[in-house]
Amino acid sequence: MNDRLWSEAVIIEAPGRQLRVESTRDAEICLRRYWPLKDGRALNLAREACQRALSGSASPDSARRAFVEAAREAEFEIRSWS
Repeated sequence: MNDRLWSEAVIIEAPGRQLRVESTRDAEICLRRYWPLKDGRALNLAREACQRALSGSASPDSARRAFVEAAREAEFEIRSWS
């Protein structure tokens, strides 16, 4: 399985929950199973970016950037260096 690892993990925090996301596969699972929003512009873009990266038609970095934007939209506290 091609997880499309990221150069740096993204840690997102909400009250009572902390998730460490290290790859495009992690992000896709997180968006599908643990996301507090069911819809949103950044969420939809992140889902698409993850699918493209997992299929090899986009870079893991583009999926990571989209995931961070979706986390901002969902009002998660984000812990990451980049």
